[in-house]
Amino acid sequence: MTGVGAADEDYEVIEVSAGSSETVRLDDGETFSNVLVDITATNATFHIRAIADNWEIRNVGFRGNWDSTTKEDAIICQVNSSNATGLIENVYFMGSENDNTYPGITGINVANGHAGDIEIRNVNIQNCPDNSIYASNPGDSSNHPSGAGGGGPVTIKDSYARNSRAAGFRVGTDGSLIENCVVVNCDKGVWGYYEHTEVKDCDISDSPHADVRCGAPDWSKGQQAKMTVTNTHYGTEDNSGATISGSSGGTPRRTEPAEVDGVPLSAEDAASGPAESSERPNEGDEEDHVEGNEYLLSFVTEREAHLASYVFTADGPVEFADAPSDSPSGDSIEGGTYSGEDFIEESDGEYHAGGVTGGGHGDTFSVDGSITSIDIEQPDAMWIELDGEEMAIEEVIEETGGDGE
Repeated sequence: MTGVGAADEDYEVIEVSAGSSETVRLDDGETFSNVLVDITATNATFHIRAIADNWEIRNVGFRGNWDSTTKEDAIICQVNSSNATGLIENVYFMGSENDNTYPGITGINVANGHAGDIEIRNVNIQNCPDNSIYASNPGDSSNHPSGAGGGGPVTIKDSYARNSRAAGFRVGTDGSLIENCVVVNCDKGVWGYYEHTEVKDCDISDSPHADVRCGAPDWSKGQQAKMTVTNTHYGTEDNSGATISGSSGGTPRRTEPAEVDGVPLSAEDAASGPAESSERPNEGDEEDHVEGNEYLLSFVTEREAHLASYVFTADGPVEFADAPSDSPSGDSIEGGTYSGEDFIEESDGEYHAGGVTGGGHGDTFSVDGSITSIDIEQPDAMWIELDGEEMAIEEVIEETGGDGE
């Protein structure tokens, strides 16, 4: 590594020298963020390894071409414990533009032992001879050479893959989801390798083998796979003896990364972080809440909190939102990140919302109206904030004009 320095106030630069290979390793609770990795020198490579619990990889851009044709992973990760999480967000990696031969480089590889929950969102990964995202390993059966996998689900959201062999996005565990993604010109666009996976709100096109593929004929477990497809536009499919439920919604509408909100379009774009992060609602506002009768309601947890649930009701519209700052432990406070648990429902003008969080993270909602009730499961490990100020349940209801019934 020839240099680490600030490119500007937004990110630092790690410049890898010619012929060198550098690795950063994350332990429990660690974050690697706002970094531009420069591998433009000949045969320069850089690896990120996160084999731990409650880690985050955020705002990382790889600048340059991955010259090596060896089977490697730019990012390899797993969550060791079933009650822990991992997050990969806002990553830009263009792989190897000179190597189109399997296996070669993989963008993100979720390792066999993954047992918790990983969410991958806002990534742009292209030109990978061995999958843009290879996340089926945790579903391996006991007769696989790697042994039985940890079974942890993987969610891939708001992301883009192009020109990768084997598959663009490949998953293989119950509860795994590919949502609001665009995949173009990969051997298999999305691949549900094992178990029951879901594809939702995606556009998949120009896949030589199949836009949507389910199952793995080489493994009996793969033949029992099932994929549910919802509101997804694609051309071809291959069930490989497994089951695909649902059908194409028609011709794919999106083909470019700029058509997926939040996807970084350059290494510098990724390293700088989401453009809207510096202009979130209520930042720098001296008022107690944002315009009109709109509030930011946050549920924030201690590090030791695990699957802490909460519900609340309101008499006005509720939406998922981002808090203008992180939790005291430095973790994100963002609503709607746990797609299997976080929800918003409306019935007869009343809004009912809730979710699950933990590990020092939190969830935030924008509420345009009075909050009428709140219930939290772990009050010793979770607290409530209204527009950034910690309050008791009764105080939130009174402040927003709820009747408390």
